[in-house]
Amino acid sequence: MEQKIVKISKLHPNNGQVAGLPKNPRIIKDDKFRKLVKSIKEDPEMLGIREVVAYDNHGELVVIMGNMRLKALKELGIKEVPCKILPSDTDVEKLKAYTIKDNSGFGEWDFDMLNAEWDLNLLEDCAIEMPDVDLDAPVIEGSSKVQAAKSLSERFGIIPFSILDTRTGEWQKRKRAWIDSGLKSEVGRSVNITFSKSAQPPNVYNVKNKLREQFGREPLWGEVLEYCDKNGIKLLSGTSIFDPVLCEMMYRWFNVPNGVVVDPFAGGSVRGIVASKLGMTYNGCDLRREQIEANIENAKEMLEADEPFPNWICGDSLYIDEHFKDIQADMIMTCPPYADLEVYSDDPRDLSTMKYDDFINAYRGIIKKCADMLKPNRFAVFVVSEVRDKKGNYYNFVSDTIRAGLDAGLKYYNEMILINQLSSVVMHVSNYINTGRKVARCHQNVIIFYKPGGGCKM
Repeated sequence: MEQKIVKISKLHPNNGQVAGLPKNPRIIKDDKFRKLVKSIKEDPEMLGIREVVAYDNHGELVVIMGNMRLKALKELGIKEVPCKILPSDTDVEKLKAYTIKDNSGFGEWDFDMLNAEWDLNLLEDCAIEMPDVDLDAPVIEGSSKVQAAKSLSERFGIIPFSILDTRTGEWQKRKRAWIDSGLKSEVGRSVNITFSKSAQPPNVYNVKNKLREQFGREPLWGEVLEYCDKNGIKLLSGTSIFDPVLCEMMYRWFNVPNGVVVDPFAGGSVRGIVASKLGMTYNGCDLRREQIEANIENAKEMLEADEPFPNWICGDSLYIDEHFKDIQADMIMTCPPYADLEVYSDDPRDLSTMKYDDFINAYRGIIKKCADMLKPNRFAVFVVSEVRDKKGNYYNFVSDTIRAGLDAGLKYYNEMILINQLSSVVMHVSNYINTGRKVARCHQNVIIFYKPGGGCKM
């Protein structure tokens, strides 16, 4: 095969002009063409390593191997290129074989190796397409044929990524199923439970400021709410409800089968009932008698006789080690009060009524006691969020939680971001940014701790 430097003007793409040889079947789209042009411009020596191959069609040089390169060379304005010339007596079947074999790859990319060991920017520049992950495709681990292949969705319910998006159809479908089954987490929260200033729309804050000036003292929330009601000022009317899907996933991923759960801030019925439905033994503590009674009633409505009944204790979580003194937990699962963001009672023992420093000191003590109750090689899950103070600044509650867990002897193991439904946040985002340059928060942090030590297996 003769090799020579050929003028680009003498080379012609294969458009089917050779008798018996179809036109070149390869095309190149804009994005990949730009990458090819860039590749040749940056590494022109490659043209001498992998030459264009042309066929002498009675004096016309028709490109058999390198049609896309020819197009890129013309784009770059290159005048000459190393080229190998196939003689005119080359059999047409050979020309067909060369055309197809040049454009086919018998090998396969090891995408795991590419991802782990190669520069992904380089792969992108070279037009190597990393495959999209089909989350519903069968997953087979190792070489075992015993376990049937299942998709990630089938195996885990919600795929265990670090971002948990409650807005997805799968999440909402699963949540609706829990609610339709009779879950009533909002029951037991009296009308006296109110959101604090940091959770209310800006107009409510203005009312509070106005009444402060009028009274010459700090107005009571009842007075603020009464004024808003009489003057048609909209406020947030209910308290937050723990997401049953999040609860279910945390239990499935981080508890052991039939494991024992301890929850120092029980709140509504969700975490107790979901635990029972999964065959787990739940122990929760809450300060408010009416909430405990409501939880028990909801559990009676939903649980079957053979399902373990949640153990709710009415008491101060500061003494959780005494309330559950004979219990060793397989999992700590809780959502603490976010300081005074959501005020649950007027009981001075209630953490939601405390100043932040006092709250954190009490909170740290509770986490330490829970950590002591947790078995080795087990997990603790805290669903938390940052808290804004009265001046608009954040209390670093997420970091305070992490520090408290570490100081209690736990290991910081995982973090997930829970993206919440936007709902009313959308209505207030303009006010947030215009009045105080505050962005609307639409996520929570799910903090996972691990307790090391011991010979117990997860």
